Amino acid sequence: MSADNWARCPRCTFRESQRLDAQAAEVAKLYGTVSVEDFDKAREDLESQRKAFENRAYTFREDYEFFGAKDGSVTASYSGSCEKCGLSLSFEDQHAIADWDKP
Repeated sequence: MSADNWARCPRCTFRESQRLDAQAAEVAKLYGTVSVEDFDKAREDLESQRKAFENRAYTFREDYEFFGAKDGSVTASYSGSCEKCGLSLSFEDQHAIADWDKP
């Protein structure tokens, strides 16, 4: 059996969250130092970016496969990578089926 899935990249998510938090701190610093209109515009821009973040693309492709039961040992194979930042992970693990050769 094999499958694939698209997910949101954990590295991209972390980086963008950090960037938005830093931007929010910068916007907060504007309070009382710029006009009300400029402050409201900065808050609107931040909110727009947060909404875009919530609706961000799925850039992390995951592929996984399970096979081998007929041979008495099941193999799980996984690979995943982000097409945006390049984060990747790949591994394979094998487990023997206990007592598979016994009636």
